[in-house]
Amino acid sequence: MKPLPDSRRPNLPPPAGSQRGATLLELVMVILIVGILAAAGSIMLVKGVEAYSVTEESIDTLSKLRYATERAAREMREVRRNPATPTDYDIATRTAGTFRFTKTDGTTVTLTASPPLLTVAYSSPAVTATLTDQVSSAAFSYFQADGTTAATGNADIAFAELNLTLTSALGGNYSQRTRVALRNRQ
Repeated sequence: MKPLPDSRRPNLPPPAGSQRGATLLELVMVILIVGILAAAGSIMLVKGVEAYSVTEESIDTLSKLRYATERAAREMREVRRNPATPTDYDIATRTAGTFRFTKTDGTTVTLTASPPLLTVAYSSPAVTATLTDQVSSAAFSYFQADGTTAATGNADIAFAELNLTLTSALGGNYSQRTRVALRNRQ
């Protein structure tokens, strides 16, 4: 019987002991390709973790900013009219760094902006609390109804404003201005 040409030979398994393995060149190429893919993947993973950290720090700082301004505004809305002089608000101190006043319930409240802290203190019960600990700049301002800066007396004050800037641990600055209308009556 005449042997069949290679193209027509049946697909038979190779004889025992003649199995073919990968060459050294093929193994080196696979290791090189896997190494390149691992390096690219690790760079993407590191960048993703960095982006997550920056976002998390920003959200934390913005949460502190929001809490501090909302809490300060809530206290400032409670400034009462002075019982001795009903045309004036019962404000003891109004500087760029401190706003001390009496609330409608008779409690004296002191808001103090002294970077890196913004604190609130109450007379009864005597408690001081930190509203935020990341202040880079803070200032209270006081305005008349027409928007001009209020003079030294308390009768012409219509608005109290807090300008607050917080700095995150990664260096981002976040600012917020909150203006509160003083409107309580005695």
